[in-house]
Amino acid sequence: MPKEYFIFLFAYLLGSIPFALVVSRPFGIDPRKHGSRNLGATNVARILGKKWGLVTLLGDMGKGIVPMLLARHLFAGHPNEAWLVAGAGFFAFLGHLFPLYLRFQGGKGVATAAGVFLVLCPKVILIDLVVFIVLVKLTGFVSVGSLTVAAITPFLVRIFCPEPAYFWVCLVMAVLIWIKHRENIKRLLRGEEKSWKKS
Repeated sequence: MPKEYFIFLFAYLLGSIPFALVVSRPFGIDPRKHGSRNLGATNVARILGKKWGLVTLLGDMGKGIVPMLLARHLFAGHPNEAWLVAGAGFFAFLGHLFPLYLRFQGGKGVATAAGVFLVLCPKVILIDLVVFIVLVKLTGFVSVGSLTVAAITPFLVRIFCPEPAYFWVCLVMAVLIWIKHRENIKRLLRGEEKSWKKS
């Protein structure tokens, strides 16, 4: 198998690991049946506490980081290095959204995307983090912070790390994050979204 195919397959399979389930299973809890029923760090934090939410967050971020670092090592100097590294992150992200192990029913991808953004353009993550924290504190909605950060990140990447591969991969990921948050958007518009302040 060519290395290019191997890294993308590896990234997808790693991205498919549902860390929310891995963390929750020892407690006899399936996050798909509790809280927001989402396979993400926020829901795990609501169900099991912030410590286990953080563990889930780091696991989901790591799914994006590891294959990208491997791709950077394997394809150093390759004429398409930028696309291969960004592509590895993208396939890990797809694995989280559509995991092979869970009949393609996965999470919303924010934490894994954060891991991808961290490798592609570390400067952007600092801005994203500030924007996310401020918006969540002001509104009480994690979804507002997540959606806003997803929307601005591709353009921040274009400014700070002007590599076409990075911009286009981040843009497609942002669109998919918004699509996966469509129910949150509907609840926000109806005034029914669950506030973190009340959880």
